[in-house]
Amino acid sequence: MRTLVVSSVGAASGSLALAAALAGAMARAGRPALLVELGAAGGAAPTIVSTAAARALEEALNRSLPDAGAAARGRICRLSVAADGDGGGRLARAIAEAPRVPACVVHAPPPRFRELLESEVLRPHGAVLRADLPTSRALTGLAVRDVQRRGVGVRVVKRPLGWLAARRALAGAPLGGAEAALARLLRRLPGEDRGQALPLALGAVAALLVAVLALVSIAGALTGKGRAQRAADLAALSAARSMRDDLPRLLSPALLPGGIPNPHHLSKAAYLLRARAAALRAAAANGVGPGGLRLSFPDRISFAPLRSKAVVLAELSTGSERVEIEASAVAEAAAPAWGGGMPEQAHGGGYSGPLVHRQGEGMRPDVAAAFDAMAAAAAADGIALVINSGFRSDAEQAALFAANPDPQWVAPPGRSLHRCATELDLGPPGAYAWLAANAPAFGFEQRYSWEPWHYGFTRGPAPCSAAGDGVLAGGGDGSSGGGGDGRGAGGGALPAFVPAQFRAPLLRAAARWNVSAALLAAQLRAESNFDPAAVSPAGAQGIAQFMPATAAAYGLRDPFDAAAAIDAQAHLMSDLLRQFGSPALALAAYNAGPAAVAACGCVPAIPETTAYVARILALLDGAGALFVPPFEVRLIE
Repeated sequence: MRTLVVSSVGAASGSLALAAALAGAMARAGRPALLVELGAAGGAAPTIVSTAAARALEEALNRSLPDAGAAARGRICRLSVAADGDGGGRLARAIAEAPRVPACVVHAPPPRFRELLESEVLRPHGAVLRADLPTSRALTGLAVRDVQRRGVGVRVVKRPLGWLAARRALAGAPLGGAEAALARLLRRLPGEDRGQALPLALGAVAALLVAVLALVSIAGALTGKGRAQRAADLAALSAARSMRDDLPRLLSPALLPGGIPNPHHLSKAAYLLRARAAALRAAAANGVGPGGLRLSFPDRISFAPLRSKAVVLAELSTGSERVEIEASAVAEAAAPAWGGGMPEQAHGGGYSGPLVHRQGEGMRPDVAAAFDAMAAAAAADGIALVINSGFRSDAEQAALFAANPDPQWVAPPGRSLHRCATELDLGPPGAYAWLAANAPAFGFEQRYSWEPWHYGFTRGPAPCSAAGDGVLAGGGDGSSGGGGDGRGAGGGALPAFVPAQFRAPLLRAAARWNVSAALLAAQLRAESNFDPAAVSPAGAQGIAQFMPATAAAYGLRDPFDAAAAIDAQAHLMSDLLRQFGSPALALAAYNAGPAAVAACGCVPAIPETTAYVARILALLDGAGALFVPPFEVRLIE
């Protein structure tokens, strides 16, 4: 049996979801895989949709170990084992009672990780560590060296799975492109030769370990080096946090209707000046004066810079001499990491039936059919409806409530009707009046007078009922429920920043290819700032910045013909939305190519791509055309 041990370094999160995803990748060939969660507070419930192999393993374990609580979840069988008491004995018995399992993944809390590496019961062939880099670079290097000394292969995963991919992994569901990347990781696992080692995701292992040993060797200078690096990290993060907080002001119009200056607007110069001031304050709080900090903005030429680079200059004493050092860090404000797949079955809430997706949001099939009809009527009246939120599990609702603990605005978990897959939060604000007048005709009721965006579906079975769980795909009445994924309609909801000469071509292209006009407009703002003659250093041409090969593939003879380029842009985005299922991933594929997105099922960690996606989502959020969760501020170098 091939056994993999998964744990985390420092405060890194997401290791359990990663372990589940690895178990799912091992089971991809149809063989059962066992996921053991060591240190679990409680067991996991089995899912309705499970493979025959996973159910057979669940039954075998529960017969042999009645108190084991094994649960078939999709393609894997999950077993929860307490970390204290007889946890080690139960784990040993579980392994002994499951001789037919070709693969086993054990998720361990950090205190038990070393013990499992030396286990004669498990005899692990590999280890995977979830680590936040570069924040925990030194600690990770020491952990890797410790694992390799035991003759066990090791790999480090720098980023957690997106929330949607993590949810699917824990349910044992396929992950699409993200799973393909994990399968490549698993193919590098050693066989019976325990002396082989996996390559480290952050580069050459030797280079990292040499750097760690060098830090240790200078003894007293280590503290000084750490302080310099901490000052650089915090200065870069502070500048990026300032940019994240000020981004809505930067993107707000400079003039109000009537030509009056907008007091809320920030010029780019003021935006960057405020970020610099925040970095200087952070550096000063860590003992670095203005002369010891160099701050720059790598994407300064962009209309909305989101990255900062801080370099701290210092001197360290190593005993007999003084050494000048530089500590640098790059931080960014980035859009949340959205996964690529969309679950076909609801879990973790009041509704447990099939999910149909519109604009990347899940809902009950009959709700989707009713929304399609309503969206078509709205489009006929020049209104493009946007879905900001649909189905939310109790776990997702709990996270939302923790961030907004006001029951008037966010219902506590277990009470929100979003868990019933019948509730939709709709926009943009320009559609509120139309919704109030027309939504009841399509079976939607405004739930609360103070929330003009929140509508619940009132026709058909009651929310969170057994009858509701049984609604068939297609609306429950034999209808198809509409085609595509309802990504949204090319209606008349265009942001104010769109120049007048491009509004009609955008609306035509959006209607022809069933893509949000606001999405296309924000994309053009980021690509060329609406310049039909733009040419990039890489050779991208025209208002939509088509590369020649892509233009030819979409029949675009002249990329500098703005109307034709916008139509080709809408065609390409329609294809990408259909392939990846979310605006964030479609935008990433437009910038970095579909292969890069399919490989990870996420927005690839390419600075240009993450910034590109972030700017467009910020524009859409500011225009009220798309709800975007708060941007993350993180170190990237």
